[in-house]
Amino acid sequence: MPKSKPYHHGDLRAALVSAARAIVEASGPEEVSLRGVAKAAGVSRAAPYHHFNDKQALLAGVAAEGFHELAAMMLSKVENTDDPRTQLDQLGHGYVAFGLAHPNLFRLMQGPAFQVPNVYPDLDRARGASAAPLIETVSACLPGKSQTDIMTACAAAWSIVHGMAMLAIDGRLQSLITVEPLGEAALSITSQLNLLGEDSAGR
Repeated sequence: MPKSKPYHHGDLRAALVSAARAIVEASGPEEVSLRGVAKAAGVSRAAPYHHFNDKQALLAGVAAEGFHELAAMMLSKVENTDDPRTQLDQLGHGYVAFGLAHPNLFRLMQGPAFQVPNVYPDLDRARGASAAPLIETVSACLPGKSQTDIMTACAAAWSIVHGMAMLAIDGRLQSLITVEPLGEAALSITSQLNLLGEDSAGR
């Protein structure tokens, strides 16, 4: 019988993350098991342990991939403008768009399971990369402000768009606004970030 094609170094990890992500996206992280992921990836039951100590470590890899894609989604929305306040609105648009496109993955990424730092370094780096565009843009909106003021504004902006994303995912926002088309709905919310308007910037 012909031998199955072996994975080269690095391919196995990517295949396992991809298989686990497919399960997360379709059914949620609670349906993921190392045995099921191995089967979906077409490898032995022992193969996942070459890269992941347990299911939680594998899910951390899935979450890290999600944060990289979230950052890419947000950055894609600001390519055509240099105005910081417009960029802030568009970053929020990208954040909400990603959440609605990948609700189960979004819940995994933002849920309580992976909020303790220094446990999964790759995840910490990916999360930091996704936060960087917001921090840079808010800093540009508030020139001369202290780091404390900037981070407080970041927290406010994040709270607004994250709240919108979660309410929309849960089907609750639709009682107040029309969620489709997505772009107009997201921008109608992010445009309310008056805390970063001209008046507040000049205080």
